[in-house]
Amino acid sequence: MWDHKRDQNWQMHYECKAVVLGAGVTGLCAAHYLGELIGRANVLVCESSAHVGGTARSDLHEGFCLDWGPNGFLDREPLTLKWIDEIGLTDDLVRANEASARRFILRYGTLHEVLPPPGFLFSPLLSVRGRLRLLKEPFVPGKKDDAPESIWDFGARRIGSEAADTLVSSMVSGVFGGDAKQLSLKHCFPRMAAMEREYGSLFKAMLSKKKEKGTGSPMGPGGVLTTFGRGMGHLSEHVASALGSRALLENGVIRIGRAGSAYRIETAQGDTIESETVLVAMPAFAASNALRDLDSDVADAFDAIPYASIAVVCTGYDREAVDHDLRGFGFLVPRSEGKRMLGSLWTSSIFPHEAPDGKVLLRTMIGGATDPEAVACSDAELLDVVRREVHPLLRISGEAKFVRIFRHTRGIPQYTLDHGDRLERIDAAEARNPGLYFAGNAYRGVGLNDCVVSGVRAVERLMAGLADG
Repeated sequence: MWDHKRDQNWQMHYECKAVVLGAGVTGLCAAHYLGELIGRANVLVCESSAHVGGTARSDLHEGFCLDWGPNGFLDREPLTLKWIDEIGLTDDLVRANEASARRFILRYGTLHEVLPPPGFLFSPLLSVRGRLRLLKEPFVPGKKDDAPESIWDFGARRIGSEAADTLVSSMVSGVFGGDAKQLSLKHCFPRMAAMEREYGSLFKAMLSKKKEKGTGSPMGPGGVLTTFGRGMGHLSEHVASALGSRALLENGVIRIGRAGSAYRIETAQGDTIESETVLVAMPAFAASNALRDLDSDVADAFDAIPYASIAVVCTGYDREAVDHDLRGFGFLVPRSEGKRMLGSLWTSSIFPHEAPDGKVLLRTMIGGATDPEAVACSDAELLDVVRREVHPLLRISGEAKFVRIFRHTRGIPQYTLDHGDRLERIDAAEARNPGLYFAGNAYRGVGLNDCVVSGVRAVERLMAGLADG
């Protein structure tokens, strides 16, 4: 049972069967399933901030729905949909407007729609030479060795350097806020690496999948972007309400050690927790500090995971002030364009309910791994980037009527070329520390679906450990 007592200095001592460290999406999902499996009274959650959900938060202001971080998830992951259904939120789901399937990339100062084949081969997004090089992809031999390969190198090898600079680099900026030349293909986009291994060619893989499922497009992964009626933060808030007092907020972990056969957790408020099992769902840099005394090798592995910082600038306008039709998802910006923005999402086109009638809501991302100083810019400086780089493209007249800026310092983990070595060290730490488990977006995927999968898989390992113990 979860037991607790208060000492004379008003510090608390808790005892429980399982403690989850970190109340982001991964931690919340893990806590839900642990509660179902071993009883809610046996589970405790620690969170350093005053809120749950990590960056999966939403604010409602002046009729706008403002997501701090992710603006949705792709409805292709069964585990995510299962969790949402179990907590009673399926009826609150909202799928993206069909018109938002159109995606754009900025090239030579102009927005170009990314068209599926064969239309893509006639698009000015790439030069004639670049498109001809793309046609050679089915004849490019597959990679023969297991040496780490960057996403950019993979793209340049298969579809040419121009396409890698334009298509691949912008995609990496949009997903990871990262530098395609520094990130590992195998760990960032494992399905793409698998496609080459299985089919020998991305083009052949696309044709095969189209025959199997009736779809095959370079536009992105399958599934429809989906959110909740009150934004992505509604998921976190709903789960937190079920946790109630079992979630200790503003009480981050400063040290994880041993207390006999149990683990002993020390928190920033001076509380202590003794637990049979510990599921660490904190950011890697926080986990590194907490685990230093218990296991220095895994602490070093966590400490070596870099993060990209990013600023999200939400701007609202009167519809008549925006001359562009905004029929689409938004646009990404290759680093070769020399812009500070990574891209801009047309939120009110994707999810019309997230802006009042007659209004437009945009989300512009600035910073990332190639521009780490951007997150420290003032509100005025960030807004000036939007004014200089977004307004001309969308033919926006006048100033934004509404502005809200979210900064995420060390916001997105980066899976660099040596990420595989780190994962091996993390897995080894689990093996030599029975009852200690790791989950989160720093390991095998940064999206919300990845966080859910990571949380569920960690719970499965934890339960197997309890059964063996």
